[in-house]
Amino acid sequence: MQYPKRSPAIHCWIKNILDGKYSMEDKSLYTIFGKVKRVRIVATIIDKREILNTQSTESDFVLEDDNGSNLRIEFDLDDGTGLIRAILWKANPDKYKDFIKGEIVDIVGLIRSWNENIQISPEIIKKIKEPNFILLRDAEIIKKIKAGEIQEIPDIPDETLEIDEISTEIDVNSLFDDEDSLEIDNIKEEIYSVIEKHSIEGNGISFKKIKEVIQISEEKLKKYIRDLEMESRIYPSEKNVYQTY
Repeated sequence: MQYPKRSPAIHCWIKNILDGKYSMEDKSLYTIFGKVKRVRIVATIIDKREILNTQSTESDFVLEDDNGSNLRIEFDLDDGTGLIRAILWKANPDKYKDFIKGEIVDIVGLIRSWNENIQISPEIIKKIKEPNFILLRDAEIIKKIKAGEIQEIPDIPDETLEIDEISTEIDVNSLFDDEDSLEIDNIKEEIYSVIEKHSIEGNGISFKKIKEVIQISEEKLKKYIRDLEMESRIYPSEKNVYQTY
């Protein structure tokens, strides 16, 4: 008996998913790591909701076992590179009662488009207790990018989004706010310079010391550091210590 080939779960960051282009034709997401149907991410649950389904689900969604439940569970996830929603359809709430806000989770799931937004339909959800697991996952993704195991994202025609919807969802003026973009680039380059200096002089610099030098919020600093990691310009040599390549 032959079984259909299962698509591999691609390890990535949420940013890689959000930057991708979804094809309704073959139900796939085209990313810098190629054509993706299934992903594996590590993220923090920042919100959780249990909602009674009042409308029929899309036919291509992967549903939980048919337990008669008409409940869906939504997880809002953040890995420092972006936010994405994971949705469990026809879910048994008792099965997921221990997955609460603040927990770090390892999720394997299918990429789906619902209400014109990219979502994850989870197949496996596990709690992460070991911080080094996150560092290893980040290092694995950085290694792939640095090794050039990436490709250009093809243009996927989007025939579902009307012009009126674009104008209401996007602040056009913000797209041309050069001053804000320049400020962000300057801060990021300043952070990189600090890390580069300490990489030459020794074994890198800790997150705490970077924050003392740059004097920005912890949340913003995490975002800039993650951006530099994704650009393969810095890497964590140990927990919360960064060096340049």
